Amino acid sequence: MNIFQEDKNCFSPFYMSNQTRQCQPVLFDPQEAISLGNLFKDLYMSYQGFSNYCLQPENARQQALLEVQMYYFVAHEINLYLDMHPHDEKMIQLYEQYIQKAKQSQDVFEKRYGPLEVQNTQNKIPFEWIQGPWPWEYQKD
Repeated sequence: MNIFQEDKNCFSPFYMSNQTRQCQPVLFDPQEAISLGNLFKDLYMSYQGFSNYCLQPENARQQALLEVQMYYFVAHEINLYLDMHPHDEKMIQLYEQYIQKAKQSQDVFEKRYGPLEVQNTQNKIPFEWIQGPWPWEYQKD
């Protein structure tokens, strides 16, 4: 099955700068998108009827981290779309909104739990980056 057929959805396999698209892509909401691993409903195909695992944070720290991941995932998916459709103003605005949400959620996480990226550490002693727990380590809230 060729998912890039023009008559089936608004995605195109080639960059076409002089053409305007006829439709806007249909998007999953961010929580569903990160669970499915795809933002675009037109491109999602389940694998042999399997259902995806529902992400269930066990504490406030995991919930805050999932929110950061979710917004950056959606922004990245839109960024990939914009690589093919750089003149789509609505998607550019949506990209900017999700980047803003991602940065805000990362700021909230880092103020409460510490830096997610080494460049976001404060120049303190002891050096914050090596202080645990790491994002993948289990910790009760």
